[in-house]
Amino acid sequence: MNTRNTRKTLLVACPLLLLLGLAGFPRISHAVAADDLPEPFLFLAWDADVGRFLGDEADSEGPKSFATKADGGLLILDQVNLRILDFDPAGRELPAYALPGPAFDDVGEAAGRFVLALDRLVTRTLLVYDLDGSIVTELDLVGHGIEHAGLITAMFARTDGVWLEVSHRHSVRVLDAAMGPCERRIVLGRPIEGGRSLIGTLDRPAGGARISIGPRNAAKPDATITIPGELPIRRIVALDADAKGRVLAVVHEALFGGTTPFGVLDERYRLIRLDNRFAELWSARSPWVLTELDQRQEVRLGPDGGVWQMFFTWEGVFVVRWDGRTP
Repeated sequence: MNTRNTRKTLLVACPLLLLLGLAGFPRISHAVAADDLPEPFLFLAWDADVGRFLGDEADSEGPKSFATKADGGLLILDQVNLRILDFDPAGRELPAYALPGPAFDDVGEAAGRFVLALDRLVTRTLLVYDLDGSIVTELDLVGHGIEHAGLITAMFARTDGVWLEVSHRHSVRVLDAAMGPCERRIVLGRPIEGGRSLIGTLDRPAGGARISIGPRNAAKPDATITIPGELPIRRIVALDADAKGRVLAVVHEALFGGTTPFGVLDERYRLIRLDNRFAELWSARSPWVLTELDQRQEVRLGPDGGVWQMFFTWEGVFVVRWDGRTP
């Protein structure tokens, strides 16, 4: 692993860069006033601090994923530079984890002691690193419940192991709590703690999103809620729950023009925190939406209930923490 200098000193200029990014980057909504925006936790300048690829005949990409750590720090997947960046809770950079190739597109932390790296498309493997940067497990993705690795849509580290979601429909447990390969188990939806699952679908043509929660593989959920869109909801950006069963739902709302060229008139992300009975605890509107740089994980739920977002501007990569903590 390579030791690099801290980025903490860069945060002095972040508020100004944040406002410049709000004004200058295409496909950024102005639905949220600048005074309501969270302070940046981290800023990484393009090319100097983090890699990007601008493709002519291939997808352009920046860091495809990030993850929160149990200690309050962050992992940033810098696959262009073949590494996973590691930051402590104060934003200081720690030694990076080396990647064996550039095709990894998701990252995570498990049990506060392991780092996960997922390559769905080339090697079709899941790597598990210990905190010294050594690979302790290398798992072939294809198997029971996963016919094609490219259909994996999310990765979740839970107390009972690591789960991979397939086609936004079912999830497969592929590693046990000790990060070893295990007998694969399939559940509908996204597994959360307490032996329960979340299921999210778009409510077409109403333009909303329907969220259900209940025991894993139950015939009927315990509760269902339909989130109406302030603008039509085009996709579910993130859906997760913390250890207490409190849910985070992030939806992408967008309004398109009714005549050619049918451009975007307005769009935003709406972040919603719900308790385990779907009563609303907190909500916010983010103006930072997906750009032309490919990105698989944009919003994460931290172990303490905090809500984190990684987004791109012309200047570089920002990570902010929204006020999503609940008692």
